[in-house]
Amino acid sequence: MSVHFEPVWSWALTLLACVAMLAVMWLAYPRKIRHLPTGWQRILIGLRLAILVLLVLLLLRPVVVFETNDKSEAVLYVLSDSSRSMQTEDVAGGGTRRQALLKTLLDADANFKAIAAKAEIRFRDYADVVKATDSPADTTDGSMTAIGRILELTSEEMGRSRVPAVILLGDGRQAASGSLDVDPVQVARLFGRQQRAIYSVGYGSTEAATSSLDLALEDLDLSREVFQGNVLVIRVRLKSLGAQGQKVTLRVLQENRTGKSDGESGPMEPVPLSPEAKSLVTVTPSEVDQEQIVQLQIAPEQFGDIKLAVEAEPLPGEVRKTNNRVDTIIRVRRGGIRVAYFDTGRPEQKWIREINDSSRIQVDYQRVLAGNLSQRTQIPDRFFQPGNYDGYIIGDVPATAFSAEQMAGILKACNQGAGLMMTGGHQNFGQGGYGRSPLAALFPVELPPENQQLSQPQKMMPARDSLSHYMLQIAPEQNRERWEQLPPLPGANLLVPRNNSLAQVLAVSDQGFPLLIGHEVGPSRVLAFAGDETWRWCTSGFAEEHNRFWRQVVIWLTRKDTDDEQPVWITATPRDLTPGQPTELTFGIRDEQKNPITDATFDLAVTDPKGKVHNLTPRAGVGMSLADFTETQEPGDYWARVRASRNGQALAGIAVTRFHVNARDPELDNPVADFSMLREISHASGGEFLTAEQLVEKMEVWGRDGLPGLSLARQQQQSLWDNWFVLLLLVLLMTTEWALRKKRGLV
Repeated sequence: MSVHFEPVWSWALTLLACVAMLAVMWLAYPRKIRHLPTGWQRILIGLRLAILVLLVLLLLRPVVVFETNDKSEAVLYVLSDSSRSMQTEDVAGGGTRRQALLKTLLDADANFKAIAAKAEIRFRDYADVVKATDSPADTTDGSMTAIGRILELTSEEMGRSRVPAVILLGDGRQAASGSLDVDPVQVARLFGRQQRAIYSVGYGSTEAATSSLDLALEDLDLSREVFQGNVLVIRVRLKSLGAQGQKVTLRVLQENRTGKSDGESGPMEPVPLSPEAKSLVTVTPSEVDQEQIVQLQIAPEQFGDIKLAVEAEPLPGEVRKTNNRVDTIIRVRRGGIRVAYFDTGRPEQKWIREINDSSRIQVDYQRVLAGNLSQRTQIPDRFFQPGNYDGYIIGDVPATAFSAEQMAGILKACNQGAGLMMTGGHQNFGQGGYGRSPLAALFPVELPPENQQLSQPQKMMPARDSLSHYMLQIAPEQNRERWEQLPPLPGANLLVPRNNSLAQVLAVSDQGFPLLIGHEVGPSRVLAFAGDETWRWCTSGFAEEHNRFWRQVVIWLTRKDTDDEQPVWITATPRDLTPGQPTELTFGIRDEQKNPITDATFDLAVTDPKGKVHNLTPRAGVGMSLADFTETQEPGDYWARVRASRNGQALAGIAVTRFHVNARDPELDNPVADFSMLREISHASGGEFLTAEQLVEKMEVWGRDGLPGLSLARQQQQSLWDNWFVLLLLVLLMTTEWALRKKRGLV
């Protein structure tokens, strides 16, 4: 047993403070109490001295150290790598790495038996998990090598066991991702502090096999956010082993989302070549540089979330192809929303155009003469030029009002992502000839030769499953009540959803007739609206609700509900991952002034490529909420959806984003042995990096003399100042002194 001091400052400063306190007390305090009787003076000085002694104790922080010799039974851990990289046949003399490892254990069998007489031996196979085994076999099925995490798990298993040595056998390559990617050297330092030395032996070649043929794409470098039509430069790192002198073709692929809805991934197709889209490049790797940066470019015409990939065409004889492609998801944005609106001179068009007050939406109205005079209307061709408009609204206008070229222009725009809507009327839908037009396949309703009309007033209400739909959120906090307050439409078209389609009835009348029907056709969203007199809402005092409804119709129709300006939003960072790599989801909801709503609650779920739904618990951030998603082992697309509510009432629609996990095999993409990692692990823990022969020799010594450090001197510290007794004593002394001084009139 020994006593040690750990002063709060340097010794000189601490002693100076102690002497100063004693001097002040000795010189000043007796003068203040010299008028008291001698007995009272001695009591008060004694209490003050006791308080100063305790303060000196707290400044010096004394600690009693007890030393004991621990001769408890020891345990030897033997950790053997059973990951798939141990299948590699690159050891001297032939055979796999695992076979060479097992031969080392066999050569040391007699030494193991000698050690077992003095200590317990625990054999463990490791890869991404630790498995107990009595006799290691030639098994190499581990998906990843997570040495750092394995050492953590082994340390937890050791607990308080006496483990003077750990034998680590393997190729030393850390091939892990996500939560398994723990720094082995950091954990090895913890082993060193616990006096658990790690003795490692490496197997395999530390140089890449130049005889193998492999192309690998890494480090996809591009802007994850771009404006529509702008040139997007894509850079990717190409690693080529054994491909020197051969032509390697790289191309850009883009997802085809025709007929796909949110939650479904479309096929990847090559981006057509054009002056702006240099989406196909051929390079020839040289013998000098096995790595090079390849540049491609495209000019995306669609907008929204777009999935891209860069792919290197496999070479003849290339076996491993999972690393020939990298995928990512980008967001293509447009500055504002432009909608072309064709209608006769009805009151409806005047009130719909009120949403032009929004700086984000521009509705360009083109009046068409009514009835048979519609063909005399000269509609400018600028309305139909590709890229000029994000959506089209057709009122009571027959198909004959458009030329064949103009009709083809609308169809082309819709095929490129523009939205299409038709409102109620007498000279449109089937009676207007749209059933025989090129646009017929786009509509979500049947188009009979004659339009049937509902002459009775029809109160419009969201359908049962559409109350929280983005378009129908006219009063987020009292949505249903506000719809019930709106005046009915004087009449409407009788619409019938198209058979064998994915058309969704979004709004119905109080009599059960469909009033608003929508669906998605490829990249386009299409709506059929039975009404044409929503302007009556404005004249009845519901102008704000009318404007909100039409703004949200336009935003949904043009897919702008999927960008950052929608009330509910969600993003994923990063959006292209390797298997096991986590991503952070950021989401929130804004009010009309774009300020975050801080008292909202969120339901967040992620659907993985196998269709399994993972519900996540959000955590609060500054003006937003966050959640981490780590279940990313399966390659493919992951869809994240978030819904906001307050007091159980939905605030807006559902926001959707997605992220992609690239098909990667971290274990076999580059199975080069890493002896430097094993060497660092051993040195950090106080052990040694050995050859197989050196390990057998060392184990022979352990079998004869015992494991290193079987008798361990342990130290246990007991603080003399950091405890409740000293604090209580100090409080009692100060309280007693204060009470006595008060009693004698000194306070």
